[in-house]
Amino acid sequence: MKWNKQLGALLLSVSLLVGTALPSLAEPEPETTETPAASQSTSDSTNQSTTTPETEQTDGTTATDTTDAAEQQTETTDSTEQPQNQTSSIAEDGTIQMPTIDVDAKASLLVNAETGQIIHADNENEQLYPASCTKIMTALLVLETCSLDDVVTMQEEDFIDVNNGASNAGLKTGEEITIENLLYCLMLPSGNEAANALARTVAGSVDEFVQMMNDRAKELGCVNTHFANPNGLHNDDHYSSAYDLYLIAQQAMQNSTFATVVNTAQKKLPATNKNDERIIYTTNQLILSSYSSIYYDNCYGIKTGHTSQAGYCLVSYAQQSGYTYYSVVLGAEDGTDYAGSFTETKRMFEWAFDNFRMQTATEAGSAVTECPVHLARGTDHVTLVTANDVSVLVPKGLDMSELDIEISVEDSYDAPIARGEKLGTVTYFYQDMECATADLISLTEVERSFILFVLDEISQFFSLTPVRIITGIVIAALLLYIILSFIAGRNRLNRKRRLAQRRRKQRKQQQRRNQNRK
Repeated sequence: MKWNKQLGALLLSVSLLVGTALPSLAEPEPETTETPAASQSTSDSTNQSTTTPETEQTDGTTATDTTDAAEQQTETTDSTEQPQNQTSSIAEDGTIQMPTIDVDAKASLLVNAETGQIIHADNENEQLYPASCTKIMTALLVLETCSLDDVVTMQEEDFIDVNNGASNAGLKTGEEITIENLLYCLMLPSGNEAANALARTVAGSVDEFVQMMNDRAKELGCVNTHFANPNGLHNDDHYSSAYDLYLIAQQAMQNSTFATVVNTAQKKLPATNKNDERIIYTTNQLILSSYSSIYYDNCYGIKTGHTSQAGYCLVSYAQQSGYTYYSVVLGAEDGTDYAGSFTETKRMFEWAFDNFRMQTATEAGSAVTECPVHLARGTDHVTLVTANDVSVLVPKGLDMSELDIEISVEDSYDAPIARGEKLGTVTYFYQDMECATADLISLTEVERSFILFVLDEISQFFSLTPVRIITGIVIAALLLYIILSFIAGRNRLNRKRRLAQRRRKQRKQQQRRNQNRK
């Protein structure tokens, strides 16, 4: 894989040098090489003109993303010395300290693609200007809605922002070009006219497309992003964050066409009705030429950006020895030989590949905890185990016993419980860095006791608020009935007693009268 990349880069360098020194000489026509993100895409140069690498207009001023194509190739390998990657250190107690790295930028982020684990973050949620990194979202929406073979006719309105040095792909009004080639114009030389044309084609107008961009950003979970245009030219209301750009890039890289485009160092565009066949070049110095000191063989895209307000920006992607990372650098400074967005991104990747290794924290089926179970037959607890092997990205040489775990389960569970049923999660940490989260499942089946279940149902029935209210009313009515019945009974008894007394009194009076007569 690597020798293919180096061969393509060598051909690119030679062709540019020849084209610069001997512009009048005819050169053999090359083949265009485009490969997926697994290998670097390049194509041999021809004697056709090249487009200007990315510059973006900012309130009438010009901000250059990279040097022009010829200057890019005359860079020597004697770049300024880069800071050494920091490595993990061993504390006095023998524990391995978490590796750290300081990145010279307003915000930076490094995420492991396999686990989603963040191993470096600095101001990752701060709202900053993304410049042409915006075009990642533009390309994503195009790929989600358009056919690559559709033909677009460039219109005057597509060139509104393309003046005073703003980055462009050399397209012309009335030019007919396919969606696929417009994507290359968008992502390699960062053509603003390509962004406008694609937005108009997808949504009918740039304004409608911008609304689509903001809606899609929300769908992806972006909370610190608001787009005002499809190209990234400065607007105070156009912002994003390092973490949000990672979310957008992660989604875009799932599309194989996107991955191929952003991993292409140069692209031969076929002749159109307005342009001859020509070569366009990427503004991403990490993949442009292996003869450049900043070239990084493990890098496979993604997008550069620069305005005066945004500084130097880069969203990137790298693979090495089975490890894959996304990186975002926003607001980097210019450097002696290369912009800080390139030097800092390369340094972050090298630091990550040098300092972290994937290890198994827990094997599938390992017991993690036990939880109480109600209504069960023959047991009062359930054992929870990990559903799968839990792989974590940790500092090189770390003993897995040093990991901290956080278990998230209910206080108790009710039977029945199926074997393998998910009942919670376990999260692994190392020195406050979240490494991985895994599901916890039931080791065995837990059957329900019918008797306990019936008693519980009865108890739950009478614990219901309406039932409790009705029961209270019934009991109160019953008590009232008993009280009233008691009172009524007492009254009847008293009446009988009084009647009996009157009768006894009457008998005594009658007896006295009878005696008096005698």
